[in-house]
Amino acid sequence: MKTMLLCAGIAMFAVSGSADAAGLLDRYAVSFARAIDTKEASAVAYNWDTRRLLVTNDEEEADGTNIWGEYDLNGSKTANVVLAGCLSLGKAQCDPEGLTYVGNGRYAVAEERYQDIALISEIGGSGGTRTYTAYPNAPTVSVGPNAGNSGLEGVAYNRVTGDYYGVKETSAQTIYKIADVDFANQTATVSTLFDPAMLGLDRLSDIAVLSNGAFASTPFGDNLLILSGRSFKLLEVTQTGTVVSAYDLSGFRSLVDPESEGGKFEGLTLDDDGNIYLVSDDGDGSNQSYLVKLGLTGAVPEPASWAMMVGGLGLIGGMMRRRHKTAVAFG
Repeated sequence: MKTMLLCAGIAMFAVSGSADAAGLLDRYAVSFARAIDTKEASAVAYNWDTRRLLVTNDEEEADGTNIWGEYDLNGSKTANVVLAGCLSLGKAQCDPEGLTYVGNGRYAVAEERYQDIALISEIGGSGGTRTYTAYPNAPTVSVGPNAGNSGLEGVAYNRVTGDYYGVKETSAQTIYKIADVDFANQTATVSTLFDPAMLGLDRLSDIAVLSNGAFASTPFGDNLLILSGRSFKLLEVTQTGTVVSAYDLSGFRSLVDPESEGGKFEGLTLDDDGNIYLVSDDGDGSNQSYLVKLGLTGAVPEPASWAMMVGGLGLIGGMMRRRHKTAVAFG
């Protein structure tokens, strides 16, 4: 009978997840890495209404516009997105390093230098070009003081709670939680989660929440993904800073930075199915921007399956303890 229970517990573990049950990132494999024509790709966001990806460009054109790119989930470009008004604000304020979708066709953009998040939406366009809110017309919320080129580098929206999360690149690295966001009155409650220095990363590039989509009701749901382009690492962490799992991106170095001109991953997002998308910028030279998809391998265990697995492992542990005690008694 004990043997049957032990085998049943092992079977439950095998069905529920062949990878480390405590971590998420070991469940991913590269689906594709495709060159994109969005220059200086600095952020990417998944639009769950259209199932498209929007990629920012943090360099403005001569006329003061930013031209971004919209892509489908296979990496094919579907439209150009134009934002005007960069020159009217001064060059330093057009540095869209973070992007997250908030629903109803709206996006929140993280502006690095002034550490603001701005709310934008589509206002017009035709054919393969669409126009979004001009910078001077976008309502903004301040996340922190002016930080120059070391400020707000990424932003994520939790559509379950309505909270935002942000990362400050360096000097000092910071992970923000931004609650009670009211774009109409341009107010928010900003706090910090933990000291990211404990993560050992060379600058922070972006952040994503796991509560949206596939992981909402799983043990992963409260965790965050933290990207460091300079370290070529993607980490899954708890909201108190414990590293749960990691994905090594160093194998992409020769792809995104073949000329050693500073190309690196800058943006991160997840679709409803839990697949991860990364964008790399082209650095300061002749490198190419890329869109990389890390596909989730296998189904995410349902909450009931996790409970069964944990119960099965507990049963195995209990039986092993009992067997150990019996062996001692008869020794």
